[in-house]
Amino acid sequence: MIRLACLLVLVALVIAVIVSTRPTGPNAILFSFVGAPALGAGVLVYGIKRWRDGALSSDRGWNRDST
Repeated sequence: MIRLACLLVLVALVIAVIVSTRPTGPNAILFSFVGAPALGAGVLVYGIKRWRDGALSSDRGWNRDST
């Protein structure tokens, strides 16, 4: 699942580099319809993976009674 998230984010970064080097209309449309959704999906997949692993729960014990 992490590999899928990394792949989606890398696709978005490649398209962003293409847009920054050649800022034309078709490249901007490519980023709008492919790059931005790929970036959003990658971040969403990564967030879901971290949530399932328990990284977002408050019952981790590392900050409990630390005073």
